Amino acid sequence: MLYILVYAALLVAEVLSRGSRALYYICLIGLFLFAGFRYEVGCDWSGYLNIFQLASNKVITLQTPEAAFWTANKLLHDFEFDYPSINVISSIFFFLGLNALAKRQPDPIGILTLAFPILILNLAMSGIRQAVAVGLFCFACNAFIESRLFCFILLVLIGSTFHSSVLFFLTLAPFVRGEYTTRRVALGALLALPGVYYFLTSATFEVYSQRYVGTGAEASGAPFRTGLLALTGIAFLWFLDDKWKASFIQDYKLVKICSVMMILTVPLAVYSSVMGDRVGYYLIPAQLMILTRLPLLVRGRYAAQIAFAPYAAAALFLATWVNLSGLFEQCYGSYQTWL
Repeated sequence: MLYILVYAALLVAEVLSRGSRALYYICLIGLFLFAGFRYEVGCDWSGYLNIFQLASNKVITLQTPEAAFWTANKLLHDFEFDYPSINVISSIFFFLGLNALAKRQPDPIGILTLAFPILILNLAMSGIRQAVAVGLFCFACNAFIESRLFCFILLVLIGSTFHSSVLFFLTLAPFVRGEYTTRRVALGALLALPGVYYFLTSATFEVYSQRYVGTGAEASGAPFRTGLLALTGIAFLWFLDDKWKASFIQDYKLVKICSVMMILTVPLAVYSSVMGDRVGYYLIPAQLMILTRLPLLVRGRYAAQIAFAPYAAAALFLATWVNLSGLFEQCYGSYQTWL
């Protein structure tokens, strides 16, 4: 019930905000405290506790997969901090990145509201390594929009030292500079092939495949999440493409490419539901950009209903998850904080 109340409070803030930056930062800080200072909450709590315990004696080198995350845990031991502190560190990276993206949007509180059921609750409050990578990828998205190629690549590489899955998005690098045209997309895809080949043949991908492919492991709720991503991508390409290009040309290229990738998460999820789900998390920020701009792009008789539909869908998802999922009860049922 607490999580539904948090979502309801965000909805109220969305209605009352009228562009208030102060109310936005109140919501942002509140969510950071809620996620970062939780105690024994989240599906991966025990898994990351095990990593924390192993890190005290682990020898970390530049070749260590996701070395920055191991280093952060080792430093906590060195400075005699307890395990829950890693959640605070993860949340700092995640919410700084989400803030960097959200504050550039016409409706930043809308971004936080729609992010809560999946991106915050399901990722930032559970999969904390990838939460850091997603936060850094939000900064990378801003660099993409501003055509800062070196910065984009650097942020993705840093993110990979926390969760290697973000390396997949190095394939966006050829598209950072220049106009979005069919010819440039074809050329960019050709230039990206060596990077894709390197990723698919690297030790990182081997580790990733061993974790998620052919293991029998399934991502709970992945079909729903990837399905929503695909529907958002289809809606953008079918209905919003021209309107977005006319109104928001600066970030048009990023959103269009991400919309195509949203659709492609479905066949990837068929191959491995966990891998499709992991890649999909990086596309949710672009999805949030699309959904929160519906009021500015859709006109006509049903414009208000269409603009409200994402919030209703998120509420339905959260209510169903809270009330019907045994896994949710196990992971999040009794919220505690160590503040």
